[in-house]
Amino acid sequence: MPINKKWSPYTKDHVKENTSDNYGVYEIGNATEVLYIGEGHVRTRLLSHFSDASEPVVGASGYRVEYTGSKARAVQRQNALLAEFMRRHGRLPRFNQRSRN
Repeated sequence: MPINKKWSPYTKDHVKENTSDNYGVYEIGNATEVLYIGEGHVRTRLLSHFSDASEPVVGASGYRVEYTGSKARAVQRQNALLAEFMRRHGRLPRFNQRSRN
């Protein structure tokens, strides 16, 4: 099951002001698709995906988060989200494809 949360605007200010740096999973997307599913310290990881950062996710306009409380649980949940996405769409999200090769 995908993250069952409302999409938030994917801007640096919004991420900095409204997102904790606790462990969790997150989805970054646009109006039509999930572009990336990630895990880790959420605020730090989300900031790393802006176009001027180290791991850009181009075309993103929204994100949603589920906090897990631990690294192990975040990795487990990310793997479940990726497996569900693969089952539904026959492929990984666009920006997960490059990180899994």
